[in-house]
Amino acid sequence: MKKILSVAAILGLTLAVSTTGYAATMKYAVTFPSAGTQAEGAEKFAELVEEYTNGSVDVEVYYASTLGGNTESMEGLRMGTIEATELSLTAISAYSDIWSTFSLPYLWESGQQAIDVISSEKVMEVLENDLEENGMMAIAWQNLGSRNILNTMRAINAPEDLKGMTIRVIQDPVLVDSISAMGGAPVTMAWSECYSGLEQGTINGLENSAPVIVANSMENVGKYYSLTEQFIMPDPILISASWFNMLTPDEQEGVLKAGEEYTRVWNEEIWPEAEAAALETIAEAGCAVNEVDKASFVEATQSVRDDFVDKGTPEQVELYNLLMEVRG
Repeated sequence: MKKILSVAAILGLTLAVSTTGYAATMKYAVTFPSAGTQAEGAEKFAELVEEYTNGSVDVEVYYASTLGGNTESMEGLRMGTIEATELSLTAISAYSDIWSTFSLPYLWESGQQAIDVISSEKVMEVLENDLEENGMMAIAWQNLGSRNILNTMRAINAPEDLKGMTIRVIQDPVLVDSISAMGGAPVTMAWSECYSGLEQGTINGLENSAPVIVANSMENVGKYYSLTEQFIMPDPILISASWFNMLTPDEQEGVLKAGEEYTRVWNEEIWPEAEAAALETIAEAGCAVNEVDKASFVEATQSVRDDFVDKGTPEQVELYNLLMEVRG
């Protein structure tokens, strides 16, 4: 595996001539930094791909949006200039609006429940068909825990505590509406600008999981971390369908097996340990961690879920109902 930390020229695809010839190259573009839990996961993923393909596929990890953000990475998959990326489910809504369904607040009770439902046969059939139409494939699913609110003003216990706070959210209409319903003033901002935004007061807060907060040292500029758990959005690892189709059958099998094993390792080993450790790190940094009246937030955001069902496209509503059915 090669760690790529600077911009490199990308010209076309490097493909295997045979399983014993030149190695295929998987350029793995990610937005997170080269240190932290997600970076540990990227290294493990690269290791497994190389192991299961017997070294026939070489993984190059491009950290910290070196090859661009989520939009550029997905376009790279579609064009075949980037082979793999990892991103939030909601980012795919740029190509298909059914993925906005996963933006709904309090859709899941836990990250593991989300993984179990998404991985079910009925749900996967819908998602795989949609990804295929957009030139992508999902080969792994990562629980990234619950997204909670970090802020510089006060502890959040109930929706009224968010009044007057500007909270950074991912650029997605459902997420924006959710933060508004919770009482905050949503602001869309690039993740790379959030540290300075908190430090300079451009924003009062943001929302993300504990390990992501720690990986980006946000606990050093935030004063309160409230466990609101409003969004649980697993991140898939996506690969380019055109690149995958040009691999040998043995390489294809190896890449799929690597993704399956990585899903297990991440969700059963890497993430649970990281989440517990990150909460300790946040508290040790002097950032107060508190539980919230979660029922009040669920009630406050009911209108967002109702509006989605009332006004969503037939495909969105169909997926939402399917998720609720499988969730049971």
